[in-house]
Amino acid sequence: MKKTIIFQITGMIFLLLFSSCKSSNWENDEMLEVITTTSFSNPASTCMAYRLDDSYPGEAKKHEGDFLHGYAVISDAIALNSDLRKKLSSIIEDHNTYNRHSIPVDCFFRPGIAFSFKDQKSKVDLMVCFSCNELRYYMNSEIIDQSYFKPEKLLQIVKELFPDDQTIQSLK
Repeated sequence: MKKTIIFQITGMIFLLLFSSCKSSNWENDEMLEVITTTSFSNPASTCMAYRLDDSYPGEAKKHEGDFLHGYAVISDAIALNSDLRKKLSSIIEDHNTYNRHSIPVDCFFRPGIAFSFKDQKSKVDLMVCFSCNELRYYMNSEIIDQSYFKPEKLLQIVKELFPDDQTIQSLK
């Protein structure tokens, strides 16, 4: 009887310690703020999408317009409608989107897409490189987190946002 109780208690402790049902898998408080700012449930948050020049260094055309974290913005801002915002928010919040323990790809980070979120407190930019499937989060102009990601769902949103962009439409 004592062995059974000890076994049950040990099992419960093991499950509590190693359960995947943690309140958050984010590694830092800044990333929690990023998630709050980008969340669809944040009524004060707005989201705009931009196409960035994803050329290799030295191949880019001279650009006189706006830059976002050093990358040339080559499109007008596109406001995400409610449906796309909800989809994007669910992708960002889904821990299965991220490949946290993948082997780094031998690729130069060249984001072709940026999503900019703003609320009363923070500005968050999500830079997306589909060449190496890497995301980078900036909050108030500082890199907060980066990760490789599974591109399928995010690519659907991006293709819907930029239907006339042949480079985007050719991504797989």
